[in-house]
Amino acid sequence: MIVDCHTHWAQCFADRDGLDPAGWFRVPQQYGVTHAVMLPFTGLLHAGRIAQDNTDIAAVAKASHGRVLPFCTLNTWYRDEAISELTRCLDDLGCRGIKFHPWLQGQSVSTAVMDEICEVAADRGVPILFHDGTPPFSLPSQMAILAKRHPSVTIILGHCGMLEHWREAIEAMNSTENLWGCLCSPHPAAIRQLVRRCDASRLLWGSDYGFSFADMVGYRMEMLGAADISDELQNRLLAENPKRLFQL
Repeated sequence: MIVDCHTHWAQCFADRDGLDPAGWFRVPQQYGVTHAVMLPFTGLLHAGRIAQDNTDIAAVAKASHGRVLPFCTLNTWYRDEAISELTRCLDDLGCRGIKFHPWLQGQSVSTAVMDEICEVAADRGVPILFHDGTPPFSLPSQMAILAKRHPSVTIILGHCGMLEHWREAIEAMNSTENLWGCLCSPHPAAIRQLVRRCDASRLLWGSDYGFSFADMVGYRMEMLGAADISDELQNRLLAENPKRLFQL
């Protein structure tokens, strides 16, 4: 088992394949990926397309026969609409988590609506994955503050600080027990430090594949390999941790 914990469903795949995930999965399968957390993409760019993007991803997941774990996104500027859409996604569409990209979506994590969404996520047992590593809205420390306010919800740093803020991600994770990190974007030297200095049981791996046809899976696999971490640790990141988190 290999779980890619950070992928997207972009319009280019929908235009080419409809809602059939078979073509989308061809690249991940080349590298042994068996399951993928699929995050929105169009809905992150256009708030008016959030509901349709959530619906499409759920349909893709259904057609994947369990290989795709669908996540939804929300527009927190409108509280009632956000909570209604969240309820629809969890109850009707079977979404397994929530994704926010505060930098693209222009949504601060320090709002009453975000607090309410965290309470729902904690009650339903679903994680929230945040894009992180780009100021002003998407820094690891901001997600850590939110996680501290809501210790019962699992919050995932989608990029572990990326290329410039990975040190902040380490400090954030070490100060917050319900904060996880996805090794999607840090360079090999940063990956080595993250694995060495953080709780390895709260680390995941992801490729960011799916926002275009580019082979991001192979690229991220090479980055992980260049970090020169043990096979046992790689198995925890690629299989054991996501298996436990998503009860696969």
